[in-house]
Amino acid sequence: MKKVNQFASSKHILALAAIAAGIALPPQAVMASQITHVVQQAGAVKGTVVDSKGEPIIGATIKVKGDAKNGTITDLDGNFTLNVKPGTEIEISYIGYKNQVVKAGSSPIKVMMQDDSQSLNEVVVVGFGTQKKVNLTGSVGLATSKDIESRPVGSAVQALQGVVPGLNIDTGNYGGDLNASKSISIRGTGTLDSNQSKGDPLILIDGMEGDLNAINPQDIESISVLKDAAASSIYGSRAPFGVILVTTKSGKAGRVQVNYNTNLRWNTPLNMPDMMNSHQYATFFDQAEFNGSGNHLYGDEERKKIWDYMTGASDVFVEEGSGGKWNYDHTYANIDWLNQYFKHNSFSQEHNASISGGSDKVTFYASGNYLSQGGFLRYGTDNSERFNFTGKINAKLSKYVTVGYNARWTRKNYSRPTTVTGDNFYSHVLRRARPVRAMYDPNGYLMSDINYIDAL
Repeated sequence: MKKVNQFASSKHILALAAIAAGIALPPQAVMASQITHVVQQAGAVKGTVVDSKGEPIIGATIKVKGDAKNGTITDLDGNFTLNVKPGTEIEISYIGYKNQVVKAGSSPIKVMMQDDSQSLNEVVVVGFGTQKKVNLTGSVGLATSKDIESRPVGSAVQALQGVVPGLNIDTGNYGGDLNASKSISIRGTGTLDSNQSKGDPLILIDGMEGDLNAINPQDIESISVLKDAAASSIYGSRAPFGVILVTTKSGKAGRVQVNYNTNLRWNTPLNMPDMMNSHQYATFFDQAEFNGSGNHLYGDEERKKIWDYMTGASDVFVEEGSGGKWNYDHTYANIDWLNQYFKHNSFSQEHNASISGGSDKVTFYASGNYLSQGGFLRYGTDNSERFNFTGKINAKLSKYVTVGYNARWTRKNYSRPTTVTGDNFYSHVLRRARPVRAMYDPNGYLMSDINYIDAL
């Protein structure tokens, strides 16, 4: 026992010498060296963990598979000792290496860890070709076709939202409008004056500048986002705010493949404001008018009629006015105008078809896409349609010469009443839409003398 204590003390000296020499060791490695050699019991399994070059791995985690409480770590020489029964499965793990599972035996175990290079071997498109992530020195974000195809969205920009770190997507002033094109910025706002400089990144689709909103998301193979100054070193002054490189799908040698997919979806509006009922409106506006001018806008009698109609005590919501018309200026209805203008859901559908194939010399790819999105307006035409057709053919003429031809056709149809487009809805409808105004007169006709009913 005395001999063991002296050996443990010598390990302390070695650890202190290593720290003094500038070798960074985790405290667990020093502690493990003590525990490994002090505890010597029957059934203890010893082993060594090394990398692919035979160098010892310090601080690798050794534990019984399925039992996280029974474990240790390797010491300065990659050695470990674990008290387990023969035949027990032991799991060895370390950052940057694949996990290994071995069975404990009576003889010492030697475990060689394998590099986990899957993420490092991922190919990224950069300005001057393609590189593996392990060889990159700049900041690059990557989105693959799997990331995009799994999202039922209307554009490639929407599909990128939340996929690439540092890529910000702004809906702008028009929010979820069917015709609203979203803006993209990398690492935040790049300019203080958007009127002088937009601060948008340069977008290249198969090497040519294009619009990411117009491309079919199903045609995208990968998207690389160059975020830092390395983008400007390649593209110069055109890329001060980053570069987005889009690579579309191409044909592959082999038998012809035909793909078709469709998705049907229902959309629901979010963050719709709650409107006042007619009695709340009349009370608040009457108090506001009285505080400003000392006069009442809605008297007690009129507010009583509004309350009676809202609660069902009366069915009178409008009275006869002058000239054989209804008195439009004093009505007692209870209308939620946002609910009248907008539906609670809308239907959209998308269809995609593609065909690809070829030989070692010639490959081809062709696809078609149809997207139909319904709006939330109850009245008038409110929808958007997009048609996309893409064709690509590549021919290998010789070992050094390859010829390619790409064609892309896009058409978008959008219909919506002008009265509710942009700021017009608030200016001409919402701020004037009083809940006390009736939508229909007692004869069942729209009260067309009210301007925001004309908008229907």
